[in-house]
Amino acid sequence: MLQQLQKTSQFYLSKRFQRVVVLHVLKNNMRRVDVQVPLLLGIHGPTGEGKTFQCEQILKKMGVKRFLLSGGQMESPVPGQPAHLVRSTYLRAGESIRGGECSLAVVLVNDVDTGLGSVGEMGRYTINQQTVFGELMHLVDYPTSVEGKETLRVPIIITGNDFTRLYEPLVRAGRMTAFEWVPTPEERVEIVQGIFPELSHDEVRRLIAGLADKLKAELSNPNKMLTIAFFSHLRSNLLDEDLWGEVESAGLNKAIDRILEGKEPDFSTGVNHERVLSKGLELARSGQLINHMVNSS
Repeated sequence: MLQQLQKTSQFYLSKRFQRVVVLHVLKNNMRRVDVQVPLLLGIHGPTGEGKTFQCEQILKKMGVKRFLLSGGQMESPVPGQPAHLVRSTYLRAGESIRGGECSLAVVLVNDVDTGLGSVGEMGRYTINQQTVFGELMHLVDYPTSVEGKETLRVPIIITGNDFTRLYEPLVRAGRMTAFEWVPTPEERVEIVQGIFPELSHDEVRRLIAGLADKLKAELSNPNKMLTIAFFSHLRSNLLDEDLWGEVESAGLNKAIDRILEGKEPDFSTGVNHERVLSKGLELARSGQLINHMVNSS
């Protein structure tokens, strides 16, 4: 399965990321195990490195039905509503398995620290945050008994940038398996090559090194590195440039007609190492870089 998952024509999936997610799902669906299996998997790391994308694609390839929640749903003007949402989503995931809608299911909470992170130097939590933590603690400790009735065990995965802001008893060893996602240099090359399949492995390596080298000389903070999100944004900028060229060449109405008729132009022939490097430097210098940089220190 891992070899089938690892690489497609569109993107690269990290083998070590796959290992963590696959094992978490499989262990939580085993009935005869003599070890305590944490219900919760926490994937954390710097922003912009593709945690959510990698996780969702691996689950999708496994055929796991994802029941999605976000950190933003963990707050509400109605006390207790977020906790109820977490509980009802967990129950709904179990019922989907019981009802034959799917064989495997996962509750996936993205950017959990944006809604459940502590606030201020005192590390205080809101009432809703406290009730959500209480609900998650109950699910982790009693995954097959919710609302006084027997339920199916459904693994939970959370993603975020800073888990130190979460309720410590929830994320301790035994309740949660923690996985830090920071792509290795080789993983970064593989992932970026998935974004730019027109470039060879060596060209992508030189692209990343060339951008980093030139930007270190120009940026005030030399400890910052280019994230996966930057390269996705760079690819989008190349598409904007090519598509606008098509509009100017063919005319707006004709360009619209071609796209609606499915006759989309092939822009891949215009993607080469020199152009991507030049456009990457232009993008970095344009002031749009700040949202796609992370401090690597």
